[in-house]
Amino acid sequence: MKALSVSLGVIVFLALQVHAQDLESRDVRVTLDAALSIAQRAATTAFPDLQGYLLYSITPRVLKGDSGGLHWQVRWQERAFPHQRWLVVRVYMKDGHTVTAREAGTDLPSPDPGDRPH
Repeated sequence: MKALSVSLGVIVFLALQVHAQDLESRDVRVTLDAALSIAQRAATTAFPDLQGYLLYSITPRVLKGDSGGLHWQVRWQERAFPHQRWLVVRVYMKDGHTVTAREAGTDLPSPDPGDRPH
């Protein structure tokens, strides 16, 4: 009986987790197409050296503790070898405001956080 109640609890917990990750269309006020043009404008303004970078990816994300919530993350990779510098623009889905950042690293970031090698 105890195993059955534990199993039922795990199933309910997993069902709630799957439901919690659903993206409702009402939460997305800035579409992918609009986000790309907004990000391009923001990157051109924030990064005068944008011509030295290639568009790498655009993915929907949400960061823990980020009050802005859901956003499109647009990344540009440095053209010059060894391609270790990145430009990142986050376009928030609720209102379209942007945050820009430069990143440096030795490993290539994955557009999908669950896709990292173990």
